[in-house]
Amino acid sequence: MSRGSDPTPRMADQGVKTTTARRRAGWAAAATIVAALAAMRWGAGTSQDAAPAGTLDISREPVPSRSPTFVQRLDVSVFQRGNLHAHSARSDGDSPAQLVFAWYRDNGYQFLALTDHNNYLDVTRPPASQVRDLLVIPGEEVTMAAAGQPVHVNALCTKRRIGGGTFRTAQAAVAWATSEILAQGGVALVNHPNFHWALEADDIASAEGAQLVEIFSGHPHVRSDGDAAHTSAEEKWERALSSGQSIAAVAVDDMHSLTGANKHVPQVAPGTGWVEVFAEEASQEAICAALGAGRLYASSGPRLTRLAVTSDTMTLWVDPPDMMVEFIDRWGALLEATPTTAEAEMSGAAHRASYRLRGPEQYVRARVTAPDGSRAWTQAYRVTR
Repeated sequence: MSRGSDPTPRMADQGVKTTTARRRAGWAAAATIVAALAAMRWGAGTSQDAAPAGTLDISREPVPSRSPTFVQRLDVSVFQRGNLHAHSARSDGDSPAQLVFAWYRDNGYQFLALTDHNNYLDVTRPPASQVRDLLVIPGEEVTMAAAGQPVHVNALCTKRRIGGGTFRTAQAAVAWATSEILAQGGVALVNHPNFHWALEADDIASAEGAQLVEIFSGHPHVRSDGDAAHTSAEEKWERALSSGQSIAAVAVDDMHSLTGANKHVPQVAPGTGWVEVFAEEASQEAICAALGAGRLYASSGPRLTRLAVTSDTMTLWVDPPDMMVEFIDRWGALLEATPTTAEAEMSGAAHRASYRLRGPEQYVRARVTAPDGSRAWTQAYRVTR
């Protein structure tokens, strides 16, 4: 998908207008229900109001004596789109690196990390050094095995090849790879926790110092959403956050099949997941610094045109407008869910949703869902008092 494009087709006929109105009405009703549930959470509990095991009962959180404030303040409206996980014929992709670079450049991306398995991309040499109008950052998918399962960590912004290995446990594998990446001043991205169900939240915690974790992948075998017996990658990230780990979430496409002509490689197309980095320019220094600090949001479709965090309020401006925005605290506690406001639409202003701190939040993150099911995720912004 090209930068700034609208993933929701627009038509002028009355039938579509009616469908859109019904969808907004449905979301408004859902938001009313959620608001009522949130009010119950924030109200005074009784001794019978026990929260289920593993969930957060916000009503029992002590209300602080001092006003809560966000630790980090920001106001971002310039983003650089990039993909942090893609393959070429240098490992198990179907196309030469030059064609891979051309696709991302021609489809509105500002940067790409080509991460072939245990194959380091030196951006100072061809073919990467010959690319124009697309920043190529150093990358390698450190490919390991642990207890018979694949464990992968992307090395980004590194200086030389790391290579893989075989380990007794997944925790040992991610810890070793992360240590090797950080030793080079690089950015460690823990890949697809649900690939072969290889990683749990505790395993992610073993990647001490890792800056990023995948919570969405376009690879169908990765099963980012989990299943009846396994939690989603987003939930595993949530558990890591709730336990105090500082790690940012990303979305990737994990592209292997650029043309679809080679049926012997994983049939994973480009453009299904990406990140939007908070940077004024697409230089290696700016992009790598932002990745290392988690200054980005992740998306499989929705686009943010602006993101602001003030002392006590988080606000998202979204495009297109037909979105549901959920604000979430630790352990996945839903603070509020709201569609874009009718007032904003009637006034012609940007479509936005806001959340203001109320008291006992530990952090706030936002998840944006489009009518087609695609999503965008902000990072978790911590709260202090």
